[in-house]
Amino acid sequence: MQGVQFATFDFTPFQSVVYIHRASWFEAYQSKVLPMSPRSTAPNFTPKQGQYLAFIYAYTHVLGRPPAEADLQRHFAVSPPSVHQMVLTLERTGLIRRQPGVARSIEVLVAPELLPVLR
Repeated sequence: MQGVQFATFDFTPFQSVVYIHRASWFEAYQSKVLPMSPRSTAPNFTPKQGQYLAFIYAYTHVLGRPPAEADLQRHFAVSPPSVHQMVLTLERTGLIRRQPGVARSIEVLVAPELLPVLR
């Protein structure tokens, strides 16, 4: 069987358990990092979410650091709670990743070629 991996887990009070995983480690990693199938060309985000993602990506690559929520607020001309809700939504849907307690830690998890043109 090609692509099958075996791992044994030993829990002291229990019998050993054999775990069979058919996907390669890279496929498993990709499915956790990218919120869409590698074969899919349709994005899993709304047009507004796409604009936020495109802005975060562009800002990060032009200025060398991710934007603060205040930067998003200025660009999109919306209130601070609106920006915060969008950031939480993007994080909850797996489109971005943030580090708790670290300012400017937004990281876009969508491949750049799948992002829309920033308007």
